[in-house]
Amino acid sequence: MANYTVKAIMKNFEEMLIEMPFSKVTVSALVERCEISSNTFYYHFRDIYELLNAWLTVKEKKYINIADGIPDWPESLKLVLKVMQENSKLVYHVSDFIPKDRLEFFIFGWAQERFYEVAKKRIGNAAVSESFTRKLAGFYCYSALGFVLNFLWNRMKMNVDESVDQLSGIFYGVTDYMIAKETGALNQKENKKAE
Repeated sequence: MANYTVKAIMKNFEEMLIEMPFSKVTVSALVERCEISSNTFYYHFRDIYELLNAWLTVKEKKYINIADGIPDWPESLKLVLKVMQENSKLVYHVSDFIPKDRLEFFIFGWAQERFYEVAKKRIGNAAVSESFTRKLAGFYCYSALGFVLNFLWNRMKMNVDESVDQLSGIFYGVTDYMIAKETGALNQKENKKAE
C-alpha cells in the first residue's frame, strides 16, 4: 500500500509540475488531487521539498541507467538533452528550484568516472600521469556542466546533434593537443618545423 501511495504522489506531483512551476505546487492541492489525506502525505514526506528531492532522485536514476546503456558519451548526452527538450515545461518548472550544487553533483557524480574512461581511451598508450588523466576528465566535466547550463539559459533552442558533435570535436581537439604537449610530442613537431 505504501509503495502504491508514494507512486501516486510522485505521478500526480509530476503532472502538476508540467502544468505549473514548482513554486505554485502546494501540499494541499497535491493531496486533493491524489485523493489522500495530508497526514498520508506527511507520513511519506516531511514537506514538498523532500518530495521534490525524492522525485529528482528517481529521475536521475532513470536517466543515468539509460545513459549508461549507451557506450558513446556524445550519444548519451544527446539523448538526455533531447528528453529535456521534449519535456521543456517540466524542466523549466523545476530547474529554477534545483539547488546549483545538486545539478553539479549530478553531473560530476555521474560524468566524472565516465569522462575519466573517455580520457583514458583517448590517451591510449601515451605516457602521461594519472594526475593528467584526472585533470583531463575534470576539464570534460566542467565543459559539460557549462554546456548544459548554456543549453538551459538559451531555452533549449539548439540543434542537439550538431551542438554535441561540435562539443565532442572540441574535447578531442583539446585532448590531442594536451597529450602532445604532455608527452613532449608537441615540442618535437615545433622543433622539426623550425629546422
